[in-house]
Amino acid sequence: MNNATYPRIACFCFIALAWLFAASIALQVFFAGLALFVDSTNWATHISFARYFGFLPLIMAVLAWIGRLPSKTILRSVGLFGMIIGMFLTAIFSARIGGLSALHPVIALMLFWSSTEIIRSIRRTIQ
Repeated sequence: MNNATYPRIACFCFIALAWLFAASIALQVFFAGLALFVDSTNWATHISFARYFGFLPLIMAVLAWIGRLPSKTILRSVGLFGMIIGMFLTAIFSARIGGLSALHPVIALMLFWSSTEIIRSIRRTIQ
């Protein structure tokens, strides 16, 4: 493989992870809905699933850098990770922060919206 191949592979992997991340956020909301409206034992699934995709934005940032994508894309990926940290903090400290814990679902909306915006912007960049 030549040096020009690595950025193309990184871009492809970035797009795949961006889609996976957006789908994971949607699935996470589904799990929360199951816990709220079907059976509260589904909270365990909601809690554990977050641990599997929370690191994806960091990998996306590295792939964006390797893929020579715009710096805005790298910063957006890091921003997604910042929102993930916010999600964990609002969940962990919900008893201590009271009304601020209501930001948890708002951040989830922002995560999904931001991830879809990243996907849209990359599609425009690559085409």
